[in-house]
Amino acid sequence: MRHYPRAIAVVTPVLFAPVLLAPVLHAQDRFLAWDFTEVWRVGGLDAPEWAQFTRRDDVAFDGDGNLYVADPEADQVLKVDAAGQLVMTIGRPGEGPGEFEGLYGIVVWRDGSMAANDGGRDVFQLFDADGNFQRMVRWSATTGLTDTNVTRTMRPGPRPGIIYAQGRDAGLRAVFAAMEALAGNEDSEKMVDERTIEALNLGGDLVVGEVLLETWRPTRPELAEVDLSDTDALMSVLNRAPHFEPALRWDVMPGGAIAYVDSSVYEVRIVQNGSTVNTLTRAIAPLPVTRALASDIRDQMIRELEAREPRAIPGPLPQGVDPADIQRSSREAARRQIENMEFYPEVPVVAQVRAAWDGSIWVQRRDPLDEDTEGAVDVFGPDGAYRGTLAAGGYGVPDAFGPDGFVAYWELDEMDVPSIVVYRLPATLRR
Repeated sequence: MRHYPRAIAVVTPVLFAPVLLAPVLHAQDRFLAWDFTEVWRVGGLDAPEWAQFTRRDDVAFDGDGNLYVADPEADQVLKVDAAGQLVMTIGRPGEGPGEFEGLYGIVVWRDGSMAANDGGRDVFQLFDADGNFQRMVRWSATTGLTDTNVTRTMRPGPRPGIIYAQGRDAGLRAVFAAMEALAGNEDSEKMVDERTIEALNLGGDLVVGEVLLETWRPTRPELAEVDLSDTDALMSVLNRAPHFEPALRWDVMPGGAIAYVDSSVYEVRIVQNGSTVNTLTRAIAPLPVTRALASDIRDQMIRELEAREPRAIPGPLPQGVDPADIQRSSREAARRQIENMEFYPEVPVVAQVRAAWDGSIWVQRRDPLDEDTEGAVDVFGPDGAYRGTLAAGGYGVPDAFGPDGFVAYWELDEMDVPSIVVYRLPATLRR
């Protein structure tokens, strides 16, 4: 990747006035220290049997500081106390009440009640704070079956039984709809798209969605009918957004307000009951996408594609079909997609927006020249005042925020074995 110089200002000796040669990319940061205190960690090669994690998944705190860990490989949820000791295991593989046929994620409320997304049965299974199974709530075509909900961002709402969820990517939704039609199933075309946040109500037998917020939606051509046999057409549907197009980044604040950014500029809106109650901004401009930058990104993506091991083809194949031919065809289609990839004209400033337990907002900036680098994190207090910035290259935004300054991170060792580490934030980062 090329490195681009920051903008500079020149003072003329005659007028003694600053002349701006390029947009200012960075406001003045007030740096905070990454002096987090480790409280406990579990996982890795020497972990107890219950903590032998094979992949990173959902983690969430309750109001007592217990951490809930989704373990899809074992179809169970672990409840770990504030000292890092296992309290209980919730669920297990099976077909009975409180057993999972395919755990796809969890949502935990502050009182310790939990909803587990069971993909094998297209339901949420609800549990109380003691881990007791309560009942099941079934997904519908309107809110989407589990397969179309796997990668949706979901957050606990302001009270138990309410989940705030981002809609499904329109391209992926169209592909799933074609697959469902091919199988003779009811499609999910009525689902909201990725620019919408809805409240999912789990109070009845079916999941019921209510639109809370519709954000900026880029203009795009209508999706053509999806041909599942055409690899190039399929990949065009799945990758139709220009690279660097601003995605919707959001989180739920205590009380149910939504903090979100939906554009390339640094503007985080706080919305409550459909009205904007605050806007967090900093004088940091998006970086324009030049031809050189676009070329560098294409080259890097092609190198990564060529270095990647071919994926195994799941399931039995028709007689005479060579898996190597499928892998080669997919790789060639992916390369064509990269070579023909379009770019948004500027790189969005914000990479992530998260709300901490006390209502403070953490805004992670994007490193425009290296997407794998954890960018700097700006922290705003519950009142919206800028507290300071955690420098790039630190821990990054936590995977979960908890009470009393607890935060949880997944960490990987040199062999990519995951561990969970819980830290306590310094007083400067909590009320």
